[in-house]
Amino acid sequence: MSKLADAIKRNQRTEATPMGFGAARPAAKPSMLVGFLGAAADLEKARDAGAEILIIEARSSGGLDKLLGASAELPADAFKVDPSKTAAPGGIFTDPDVSSAKALKERGFDFMIFDAGATLAAATLDEDLGYVLALSSHEETFLRSLGALQLDAIYYGDMPSPLTVAKQLEVMRAASLAGKPLFVKVAADVSNEDLQCLRGAGVVAVLVAASGDVSKVKETVAALPARKARKDDARPVVSLPRGGALHSADISRRGAFQCGEIALWPAATQLGLSKRRAFIVRDQLASLCTTRLGGA
Repeated sequence: MSKLADAIKRNQRTEATPMGFGAARPAAKPSMLVGFLGAAADLEKARDAGAEILIIEARSSGGLDKLLGASAELPADAFKVDPSKTAAPGGIFTDPDVSSAKALKERGFDFMIFDAGATLAAATLDEDLGYVLALSSHEETFLRSLGALQLDAIYYGDMPSPLTVAKQLEVMRAASLAGKPLFVKVAADVSNEDLQCLRGAGVVAVLVAASGDVSKVKETVAALPARKARKDDARPVVSLPRGGALHSADISRRGAFQCGEIALWPAATQLGLSKRRAFIVRDQLASLCTTRLGGA
């Protein structure tokens, strides 16, 4: 797992509420990550400002070769990890060839953002490197096919402005069909309300282009109200068939699961459940369905 994937997982994880009268409640953590996407020269400033994701824009002609060679803009130790500190995952936005992709890991890059139409498939074979796809098509078949790729996230691009309901639905549709968390680039003056709408649409990280904007956006994110689960997504729903009673002997556990219409994945996403935990919940629901049918 890349550091980026781990950072997303930790940020979206729902912490259990401490039990007991004397238990202290932990401070609420920000519900979105704030990252930097810009020039290599501003990398250290963005890191000092508290950026939780660091991405170098290197799509310009010769940009990648310059960074991988002797570059005054990007020191060789720019992404070396200090074990005593929590290092922000470092990535690069580029379309590398196979040799350049291998060199990225050697230079300390944790992940790369790439364009599907400009990047060779062979350049995405390194399992130690994280991958974020820059969205270039909103066609349904394309979005659904992304689920088969080992992607940590999808870079949606700039936040639609103004963020109308129709535009929010487009963002939500991309996250839903692709089944991946989204990154969106925002302005420094992005509003609290727009961030709430992006968060509800499946955006887990917002990126800024200037290192000086990191602190301001982090303050806005920190002021967001706690994420609330919708009533219809708060728990899995089991719809039992009407009519004559069935007995547990006549129905298998698999059949019990299939006989009900179980809205599992929306609930799992809202609750921050891992895939393994979601399957455990599924089996428990199937068992409950069997029990209820047998006692009908």
